[in-house]
Amino acid sequence: MCTNNVYYGGNQIPPVDPEFARLYNKNCLDIQKQAEVENIKNRAQADREWQKMCYRETRKENELAQHQEVVIDTSGEIYDITTNLNVASKKRRTVNFKVKKMTRVVSIDGDSGIWIFRFSVGGIEKCCVMDEKHIFDEKYVTRKLGACGGVIYASSTKLKREYVEQIMSRLMETSTETLTVMKHLGWTKHENGQFIFIEEEKKLWRNFLKKAK
Repeated sequence: MCTNNVYYGGNQIPPVDPEFARLYNKNCLDIQKQAEVENIKNRAQADREWQKMCYRETRKENELAQHQEVVIDTSGEIYDITTNLNVASKKRRTVNFKVKKMTRVVSIDGDSGIWIFRFSVGGIEKCCVMDEKHIFDEKYVTRKLGACGGVIYASSTKLKREYVEQIMSRLMETSTETLTVMKHLGWTKHENGQFIFIEEEKKLWRNFLKKAK
């Protein structure tokens, strides 16, 4: 009688059931397909995570590149805009006053470091004398402007400091007027050779130093 028994090494190996072999092969294919599907899912997930990370980094870089820029237009209006935005930035009112002019004050002997800032609040002209040593100090400028009715709008001390630095820098850089004052009462010889008589204390250099405090 013929049998399907196989002998290997003297041991009898039972024949393989065809149905079992078919199911085994099918399961192997199913497992392989499932592994491929999971692999595709993992790659897709990895791609999504990479895209998210790239977006976060790009957004972070854009935020770092953005800053508030103060603009003083030809009419004396002061406003700020946010630079490096993906959309158009709207003008935001920064102060309650309009710039008239910034004047450098020097003495007949060459002393300097004093400025006169003229501006208007509600159509009324104001004036404050400032010391250049403190002209970028947020507290100093806030106090000097506030004494004349001037206000700088800012949501934080840090932002106000930035506004002060930008406003004062632009005013000083664009100033074209210099006022030369005497250091004592009476006759003083000007640099052009003319003699000038000063009888008012308020026109002396020391008075401007006092007002700048």
